[in-house]
Amino acid sequence: MSILTPQAGADDSQPPPLTFSTSLFRQISPALYLQRHLVHSPPTRPNGRSPSQCRDFTLTTNSLSHAHGSAVVRAGDTAVVCGIRGEILTVAPGDDPSRFESYHSFPTSATHACGARGAGGASWGGLIIPNVELSTGCSKKYPLGPPGGLAQTFSDQLHELINVTKLVSLDSLRIYDSDSDSSLPPTMKIKGYWSLYVDVLCISLDGNILDAAWYAIVAAIKSSRLPLASWNQAEERIFCHESLSHPISLRQSLPFTTTFALIPLPRSEDHRNETAILLNDPDSYEEDEACEILTILSTAEFGLAGLRTRVEKIEKRGGWKVGLAQIESCAHLAASKAARYLHSLTHDQLTPM
Repeated sequence: MSILTPQAGADDSQPPPLTFSTSLFRQISPALYLQRHLVHSPPTRPNGRSPSQCRDFTLTTNSLSHAHGSAVVRAGDTAVVCGIRGEILTVAPGDDPSRFESYHSFPTSATHACGARGAGGASWGGLIIPNVELSTGCSKKYPLGPPGGLAQTFSDQLHELINVTKLVSLDSLRIYDSDSDSSLPPTMKIKGYWSLYVDVLCISLDGNILDAAWYAIVAAIKSSRLPLASWNQAEERIFCHESLSHPISLRQSLPFTTTFALIPLPRSEDHRNETAILLNDPDSYEEDEACEILTILSTAEFGLAGLRTRVEKIEKRGGWKVGLAQIESCAHLAASKAARYLHSLTHDQLTPM
């Protein structure tokens, strides 16, 4: 048996320093743990990324055999699956087809074939119905039970993005009467529409589900092939040809979202002018400690002069003051990410995985 004795000259009045393991420090004070990483020079996040670096992503299309289009997107530990299913919406006699193509429309007598999912007559925005589901086990934060408010919030955000960006060309959803009298107005030849149900299933959630879900929606719609539908004048009904199909046309400049999390920094002599820092593509831990979320909607397209990107919308949720220089930096990062998404999407459509 050995007995520990203090060394000669040691100060017995001073207690040993209190130390914590990294995991325990993160649990006790998650905000301070994150700030300690960000005040370093250069700042490095706990996941090893720089503030401007986003997670690597992968895209796979046409993975679901029973859907008209599908896509699987994974960014880090966030993974979503999107499936597109089209259903026919018939224009009832007396209905004005222009009401389906207006943002400010009133209910009509036409209804969706699946009335439980789409209520009453639709505006143009009602032709595309997104739904987000957080699967069991996608995150330890969301227990078992019915869909919560977070899933509904994301569904509303995606529906607003579809309407604001006018993602789908409406002409590709129209079903015409090919036997109509050519003297009639063109709008009277429309006999129905394709209504698209966009189901997004999150199988793993580690932050920033909006960017992953939106990218999956764009890729899934771009890969979709709907049966060729036409109006039969003799039977006065719409028929679909299983052997023939047509793609869904998207807008020329494809829109993509980029999300940033604003993290407050402690005031110190070394960081007098920096009170907060923006983190590109935040994970779940960084989202929990953020005081504000910034989302930038950028478009990207290939033109005669090459790749063109443009910022269309900036949305800020929170009351923290963000400087102009930070906004400009985020806009450049969003444009770069939109270009990467477009390159990946174009390559994937040429050689589906």
